[in-house]
Amino acid sequence: MTIALDDNKVWIDGCFDFTHHGHCGAILQARQTIRNEKNSNGKLYCGVHNDEEIEYNKDAKPVMNSLERYEHTRSNRWCDEVIESAPYVTSQEVMDQYGCKYVVHGDDITLTATGEDCYQKMKDLNRFREVKRTKNVSTTDIIDRILNPNKYLEFNILEEPTLEELEQFGRDKTGHLPYCYVFKTSIDEENIILKGGYELNKNKIVICEGDFDLFNVSDIERLRLLKDQNPKETKIIVSINVREDKTHYMSLKERMLSIMSCKYVDGILINDDKRKYQEITRYNINDIGCDSDDNNCKKFNYLTKELIVERINDQRERYIKRNIKKGIVN
Repeated sequence: MTIALDDNKVWIDGCFDFTHHGHCGAILQARQTIRNEKNSNGKLYCGVHNDEEIEYNKDAKPVMNSLERYEHTRSNRWCDEVIESAPYVTSQEVMDQYGCKYVVHGDDITLTATGEDCYQKMKDLNRFREVKRTKNVSTTDIIDRILNPNKYLEFNILEEPTLEELEQFGRDKTGHLPYCYVFKTSIDEENIILKGGYELNKNKIVICEGDFDLFNVSDIERLRLLKDQNPKETKIIVSINVREDKTHYMSLKERMLSIMSCKYVDGILINDDKRKYQEITRYNINDIGCDSDDNNCKKFNYLTKELIVERINDQRERYIKRNIKKGIVN
């Protein structure tokens, strides 16, 4: 059966290693190409490449394996469906299978191992839409920080997003309307940095705190479990703790925007002053019960910041070689 192509069914694909806020920004912009109409039947399909395709075309394994990247992408607020093992060169046949008229990608060129533009076929068919690539963030940059921690002694871990960035990443499922709140110091009207799209009720809020460095699918599954264990109307506010005496690989800005992209999160709190409101229930992300009967949470319970760093160091020479090809000199 032939499926009619629809302007409001959009395809985006990628490796989505770390699924950092640069990836999330591209997914959001892809979602925003879909008209915000109740009856538009808009849908965003996110194709994720498997480990073998990535290793062949990038000459190094992704840091996060296929299952981790599939689930992380699936948790994105603006993603409707993940297509696993999507072809590295965007396929007209696969897009047609889902009724997607257009593929969306950033304003940079992605090449195969043989130097082929992964999107050239779709460009030739006039089925390619370009969005802005997020500056100053990439999987390569994050890997380089881990490989060369001394290079980042002046790395500004306390950098915060601009209001414009918060407004963009704070949007709802459609990508068009405000949703997430952002607070500084405490959850009060006078401490709102970004106003969300729902009525604030402190009696229906829980706080989940942690440092969320190298935000990953283990964190996400714990947030999902916390969401599932509370009444449907409960809002999850994530409190990000950044201690300058610890080793960090992501700035506060990078963490905030990555976490705001997660569909299980309703708001962010920074510079948390715990003395101001002791009546709100608090959880530490590391204490949320992945020893429960929740199989998906158990499945990713092993993944930690330390393991991610270990994976990169285990392939150290290979990643250094790849980074040099991309113009990063150690």
